This record gives sequence, C-alpha cells and structure tokens, in this order.
Amino acid sequence: MNNLKLLLKELLKTSDKEEQAKILQTINKSFLYQYMLKIDENLILYPIEVEAYYYNETNFPDTCVHKNELQMKRFGKLYFHRASPNKESSFLYDGGGFDICLSDSENYYLGILIRSAWINSEEIPVCGPGLLTRRVVKYICKDESVTKITEKEKNAICKLEENDSVIVDAIDDNRQNNSPIFNSSRFGISSMVHPEYGYNKLRSLIELKCPNHPFKEKEKAVEIYMRDNKITPTEENVKQLLGYASKTILEKLKN
Repeated sequence: MNNLKLLLKELLKTSDKEEQAKILQTINKSFLYQYMLKIDENLILYPIEVEAYYYNETNFPDTCVHKNELQMKRFGKLYFHRASPNKESSFLYDGGGFDICLSDSENYYLGILIRSAWINSEEIPVCGPGLLTRRVVKYICKDESVTKITEKEKNAICKLEENDSVIVDAIDDNRQNNSPIFNSSRFGISSMVHPEYGYNKLRSLIELKCPNHPFKEKEKAVEIYMRDNKITPTEENVKQLLGYASKTILEKLKN
C-alpha cells in the first residue's frame, strides 16, 4: 500500500482545495485499477465505483463526511456506516454502505466508500453500496436470511472492521483496465445542502459501457467527462463511452 501512503502524504501537505480534490481522484483511481478488497480467501471485491470522503478542519472541511471515529486513525480498515458519529451507534443496513479508512492520525477523517464491485469471478457485479453491504454481511454471518443488524451481525461486522489486511494488490482481476475513469459529483449529495463540497467530483467509476452495470446517474457521469475533456458532442462519441445513444446528454452538451 505504499502508493496510497505516498498519495496521503501529498494530500496532507497541500491546502489548495482543487489540488486536494485531484489527489482524492487519484486515490479513487488506485482502488479501481490497482487494489482489491480481500474479505477472506473466498470473498474478493474488485471496486468499479467509489467515492472519497475527506474532512480536514483546516484545509478541507467537507460537510458531506460522517466524521465517525472509525473514519479516523484506522488506515486500511473497514468502516460500516453508523447512524451517528459514535462507533457504538446503530448500523445503517438498508441505507448504509462501508468505507475503507485511509486516515493515519486523529487530525482528519478519510474514507473511500465502495459503491459497486465485482465479486470473485461472478458474471454480474453488485452495484450500489446498500446491496454490497448486505452481500458482505450475509457472507460473514453465513446467513442468507439476514434482514437487519442484530447482536450476532454486529459482532461479526465489528470483528471484520478490525482486519487491517483488507486492501491488497489486485490479482485475477477481470476489470477493464482500458476503461476511462469517469469523475463526477457524489451520488445523493445535494449542492443546495452542501453548496461548497456538493460539487466536488469525488465519485469515480469505470466500465460504463457494460450493460449489466446498473450504475446510478450514468449519463451525468458521461456528460461531465465529455465536458471536462472537450469531447465533441456527437451520437457516436456518446456511444463509445456509454454504450448507447443519449439525446439527453447531447442536448445538455450542445446547450
């Protein structure tokens, strides 16, 4: 994980918000191309959609961050979302997700939300943080009937959260490494509620052309990518990125 630690150093030594956002995008990229999450020998996750959540009171006070104590000073460990900043508060099972914590001190919070991932060598990825959370919880509890977090599930999750060997270099990786990375604003974050940080392009995803990836706001991600890269708004160019034509994207770009 030396690459992540070097990026973390770069992140912490700059106070420029735009530069920090770029470094967070690079950290996202590492998870999409370089790393996998090893829950154990039989459950491997290959992220294809992630979001960065970073709160540094001095340099990057992102109002979108949970600021849960498990997002701080736990480099390489998982954080399953809670209902409040206290780690003892109740788990969010249906509306929650889980992060990889990358903070190595008590001075800042940093978590990478894993929104979607390939699992093992399965033919269809799991898209959406809630679905991914339920998949992991059912696996570690050895119970496909789990519908809520009871004491049994809580104990299994807390044990998993103490594993500091989850992030490993990717092997047997079937992700499309020639896929462009699409950076857009984070899903479900309102720029009206978070006027400064809601616009940050800290959601990163790949493989938008794959028809079995039910990503949220795929067209928005392509629109932003084409705008940022000054790609001519033609039907063919949209198809090359999205896999199908979209009049909505063309109209927004041409306007």
